[in-house]
Amino acid sequence: MQLALSFQVYSGRYKNPQTLAARVNRVQNPLEVLRENVLVAVHIQGYKKPPVIGKVISVKDDSTFDVEYLKGSWRKEWKPWKLPNGNNWTDNLPNGCILLVDFHLDEENKLTNETYKYLRKTYQDLENNQLGE
Repeated sequence: MQLALSFQVYSGRYKNPQTLAARVNRVQNPLEVLRENVLVAVHIQGYKKPPVIGKVISVKDDSTFDVEYLKGSWRKEWKPWKLPNGNNWTDNLPNGCILLVDFHLDEENKLTNETYKYLRKTYQDLENNQLGE
């Protein structure tokens, strides 16, 4: 009696993790691409529920920008964060808090897989660095 081993082999194109990460537009100076209506992911010291994402309303100067926060989560839809009075939640933030700028949501207003992976790792690295201090 002969036994034949059967298993599935992925025969598609190899997807290098570094190539996937390269699809995220990382820039040395976020101010070069910071402009109205682009999305930004930011780090706010002490805020415990990342990611923090918003849409740039205006760039004030070389050190701050105005943002309209979006409400959502890692795998859920993102939409404007409404305050109890019905207004969108806005804030003025320093440029130094920017983690990622000028990315896009998918057709369901969710983070793309590449953006999700990049931000997850970035927020984890920040958390690990803060714990080590």
